[in-house]
Formats: sequence, C-alpha cells, structure tokens
Amino acid sequence: MEHVVRYLEIGRQTGVACEENALLAPYCTFGTGGKADALFFPETEEGATALLSRLEEESVPCVFLGNGSNVLVSDDGVRGAAICFRRLKGISVKGKIVTALAGDSLSDVIEAALLNSLGGLEFLSGIPASVGGAVAMNAGCFNKTIAEYVSFVRYAGGVLGGRDCRFSYRDSIFRQEKKCVLSVCFHLENVEYEQSESKIGYFLSLRRNRQPKGRTCGSTFRNDGFFAGKVIENCGLKGYRVGGAVVSEKHANFIVAGKNATSSDIYSLIARIKKNVWERCGIRLREEVEYIGKFKDENQF
Repeated sequence: MEHVVRYLEIGRQTGVACEENALLAPYCTFGTGGKADALFFPETEEGATALLSRLEEESVPCVFLGNGSNVLVSDDGVRGAAICFRRLKGISVKGKIVTALAGDSLSDVIEAALLNSLGGLEFLSGIPASVGGAVAMNAGCFNKTIAEYVSFVRYAGGVLGGRDCRFSYRDSIFRQEKKCVLSVCFHLENVEYEQSESKIGYFLSLRRNRQPKGRTCGSTFRNDGFFAGKVIENCGLKGYRVGGAVVSEKHANFIVAGKNATSSDIYSLIARIKKNVWERCGIRLREEVEYIGKFKDENQF
C-alpha cells in the first residue's frame, strides 16, 4: 500500500492524473488483462517528461499504453506504473508538416492531413493505433511503413531525426531501448482532396472486407518473407480455439477474443499456433503483439 501512496504523490507533484490499482483491460483492444499498481494519464509533453523523470529517479518499473491495439496484458497485471497516453493529444499543420502527439489516433492524423490537402499516410486508414505506438513499432502494410513519412520524433530524453530512429520491420529504437515517444513530425505530400479521400475509402474498404470484427490486436504474427495468415490457414487452424480465444475464420493471422476470453487463453492459443506451424512446416512464427507482464513460458517455438 505504501508504494501506491508514493505513486499517487508522484502524480500530484508532476500534475499527472493517476488511478491506483487500475484495471488495464479497458485500455487494450483485446479487452483482457489485470491491474497495474498505478495508471497515469499525462495530458502534456511537459507533464509526461516530468512524470517519466520522477519514475526513473525512484526506479519505478513502467509500461506504456497508447491505444492498446498491439499488446497483450497478463491476467496478473503489472507491478509498478502503467502510463496511458490517450489524453496526450494535439495535431498541428504547417506547410507539409503535420505534428501529432503520442496519443493522437492515426485516423485523426490522416483526417487532419486530408483537410489540408496532404497525403501519404492513407494506407494506414482503419488501423486503430495511436501515433506513439504506431511509430514505435513502425506500423505498416501494403509494402509501406510509417517510417517513410517521419521527419522527427520527440521522446522523453531528446529529439531524433527519422533516419536516426533505427526503423526496421515492426521495430525501432523506441522499442529496442524502451524510449517513450511523445510527439512526431510527419512530412507529407501535397495531394488533391478528392484523390486522398478516395484512397482512404479504398483502404478502409479493404480492411472491412479482409479483417474480422471483434476484439483483436490486428495481425498477431509478423510476415517474415511469407504471409503468416496463409501459413496458419494451410495448417488447418482457422477456427482453432483455446478457451474464449479463437483463430479468425476470416483471416488466420487474427485472434479474436470472445466475451469470456482471458489473456492466458490468448497466450496459450498463440503458443499452440507456433508449435503447430513449427512441427508441420518448420517455420518459426514471430509475434507482432507485445506482451506486458508475466506469462507462463510456453511460447518457445
């Protein structure tokens, strides 16, 4: 209890809202997961920087949450602090530069660009991610990635140019070194409003037609030179279920969490998919989803 009081005091001193013993499931698209000792909600870059500095000074372990669309939180939750960036929002446009804060959604950035006749990010339409998370994991699809449009990233500790972010397939310096993205400057292109609007509609339609509805984290596995969904489908795993978690019948690289699903169900299902694919095809699948908290060590394949 003493440590929770300490977290609340840190929140008060830095001006950042804090909830104690907070359930994380509502902040993740899977809708599963346990509690954090403290859940912080910074609303400004200055507040976030001050908070992170204090947590580091006091050696408090912390995890970051944007829209929670690419994470699986343990049913046991996490000890220490979770920082949710959903309230850290603010988009500005100057010339071809669109600046967004970590908690802004990709859809809001794309819409702001559209309203200013700027384009380039339309291929990300329909991805339910925040800017911070999307940049940290170098979100992408259709042979394009968000890294192609990043000019600068402000993080808790400094500023990096796009070329210095060590972007690679679903990775960056921010994931590798657990640096916290605070804001991003995107360099976009002048486009006709109607042309950009048409592209947005096209990509939204593709996702609606190809991807399942329900509680998912998007693609579960990386496409490492092959389409993971096709490999999983060829192993006959569409519809395969563990507890309340099931491999989508619509797209085998998606796991859908049912109403009564737990994070343990999802984790075990991921492990069984990996084991099955390895034994049948000799392929080692690697997850896109990021694990938060402790899980049983059964994903060794």
